[in-house]
Amino acid sequence: MKQIIFFLLFLVPVFVLAQPKTLKGRIVDASNQQGIGYTNIGVEGTFYGTASDAEGFFELKIPEEFFGGKLFVSAVGYRNVTLLLNDLFGQEFVRIPLAEQTYSIEGVDVEAQSRVLFRIVRTAIQKIPQNYHPGPVGMKFYYQEDKQLNDSSILNREAIVELHDKTGYSSPSVSDAYRNRHYRFTQVKKNFDSKLFSTAQTGFDELLEMDLVRLSNTILNQELLNDYDLNLEGISTYDGDSVWIISYKTGKPDLAHSGDYYATQMNGKIYILKSNYAIIRNECMIGSSTNNSQNRSLFTDDKGQQQVSYHFTAIYKNKEGKYAVNYLDCDKTYTNLQGETITFRRKANALGLSQQPAEISGRDYFEDTPYVENFWKEFKRPQ
Repeated sequence: MKQIIFFLLFLVPVFVLAQPKTLKGRIVDASNQQGIGYTNIGVEGTFYGTASDAEGFFELKIPEEFFGGKLFVSAVGYRNVTLLLNDLFGQEFVRIPLAEQTYSIEGVDVEAQSRVLFRIVRTAIQKIPQNYHPGPVGMKFYYQEDKQLNDSSILNREAIVELHDKTGYSSPSVSDAYRNRHYRFTQVKKNFDSKLFSTAQTGFDELLEMDLVRLSNTILNQELLNDYDLNLEGISTYDGDSVWIISYKTGKPDLAHSGDYYATQMNGKIYILKSNYAIIRNECMIGSSTNNSQNRSLFTDDKGQQQVSYHFTAIYKNKEGKYAVNYLDCDKTYTNLQGETITFRRKANALGLSQQPAEISGRDYFEDTPYVENFWKEFKRPQ
């Protein structure tokens, strides 16, 4: 009997060690310690992995057979990092800093480099129909928006939005996107009543306009490209490919160049793959004297949004052999007529793509969708 008890006691720690281990942490910029969103995190040499959320936080369960392996971390614009998993398991929360990765183009003067950058961006624009999904295409998004008054949340909405794009990225333009992109809210969870005009409007349409590849406007309009100043921020590696990181700004921040009727300044960064000239990311910061409450691109006499500033991000991923928008976000801050600071945070995560979508007519600029409790109990929010 003593031998059996001893044998069972010996097995206990082995059994515990054989359980999956959960690695929790955050990916941060080594220079400023800010979170790096949508970083690829995985076990080296396997298909097992995850991605950090918008703030850089992540959680990854590691099966026992990978305990002796290495964690591989990669993000656009940063040097890749490889770490021993056994060195990380002892930490309750791991903080992984990434250093920016940039290279200079040796032997090329500023003027010659500028010409090369314009050629790169122009080629990327011309290859949009080739690199991105043609229509018809259907997409489903998990949409979130949060309105804050002086840093206190006052309105919050989560939703599932279905989108139908008749022509996809085959003929990208503002007018084509307006005619052929339609969407509807199918599920909604919110902490307010949508009976008022001001709260019923969703803001999804304005966020959708941040998909500059689909609209082929502002920096991605070939006819306007020469009005921007381009600089090479660096050349990075991402998913086994090289990426040009090109910063841009313009001295003409009007509607055509910025997408904002009252913009006063605009600058951003665009990330382009070397292998096929696919645009995989665009970031932009815009300052504006005022905004129309329904859409930044519209004229207004209303003074409800003054001293406006906002940052938006669009991320594109390869889906079934072609690229499509995968993530959009926009953080906008302005001052209202009472002198209060209002902040809108909106983001949309793509949940899936269909090349045989059901047609949708119209756009839900305003929403009054019933709350379905069972759906939200079972729905798994993207990380």
